[in-house]
Amino acid sequence: MSTVAQPVLINTFFEESVTDLLSLAGRLDQALRAAGREYRIVGGLAAYLYVEESEPDAGRLTKDIDIAVRRGDLEAIARAVGPMGLEYRHVAGVDMLVQANAPSERRAVHLVFAGERVRAAHLEAVPELAGGNSSEDCR
Repeated sequence: MSTVAQPVLINTFFEESVTDLLSLAGRLDQALRAAGREYRIVGGLAAYLYVEESEPDAGRLTKDIDIAVRRGDLEAIARAVGPMGLEYRHVAGVDMLVQANAPSERRAVHLVFAGERVRAAHLEAVPELAGGNSSEDCR
């Protein structure tokens, strides 16, 4: 009796999205490290990486990247990411890095500032940068 191999179904759209997001995170990490600028991944990608490390395949993917940086580093960050194909933009009160060849707020790197509240209604400020993980440490 012969057995027929069962096809393995892969969600290629999801896999491509993960690859694209992590590629963007890698380019960002490379630029910020080269510029000597400290940052922390926060928000949905941070949650995804944490969940994936503790329970692989249980994470829910986000479309963007949120990072905490120091406001004083903003000009240096904007210069550092240019060679990686990213541009700084400030749109509708939001600071972000968009891909120069395909700018999209939904797929941007959103910047929040250490020691500041993201929105006036928030009770707490974004924690100061001290220790922690970079994107390299998360994967």
